[in-house]
Amino acid sequence: MDRVANDADRYTIGSVGVGHPGLSLVTRLLVLVLLLAASPAWALDTCFTRSIGPWRGPVWNGPGIQTMDAEFHAAADGTLVGSYHVHDAVPFDGSLTGFRETGPCEAEFTWNDRYGTGVVRVRFQPDQGRFLGHWGGMEPNPDLIFNGYRVGPPATS
Repeated sequence: MDRVANDADRYTIGSVGVGHPGLSLVTRLLVLVLLLAASPAWALDTCFTRSIGPWRGPVWNGPGIQTMDAEFHAAADGTLVGSYHVHDAVPFDGSLTGFRETGPCEAEFTWNDRYGTGVVRVRFQPDQGRFLGHWGGMEPNPDLIFNGYRVGPPATS
């Protein structure tokens, strides 16, 4: 173990990291826990972190079923957010915010695009390479599908 000293304090630099002799083990562990808690992907349940990345699937839009590209990622606040692009006659983009976990690997988001704002409920099934969802105004409508299938490998965070 190398030692580095200056006139004000003595710091130990070792294989575990930088430590200050005046800091207790409890203080060091608390700092480590706070640093780990700051990572958004670690704040999400494993199922949600495995759902990060690109998806493509059918969505009910106006005249019928359209193709949608969606992508989910971890936000700075430790929640899941997303975006989508609907391949309509006049294509459009939307966002998925306001993550609320509603069950095991299930969440609601607030969708927002050029047609308005509402709620989408999604059940992620990363082991099967898909998510199944429904969207609507104040409540998701079971007839309005919002599904996705994995496009490429899952993202790593």
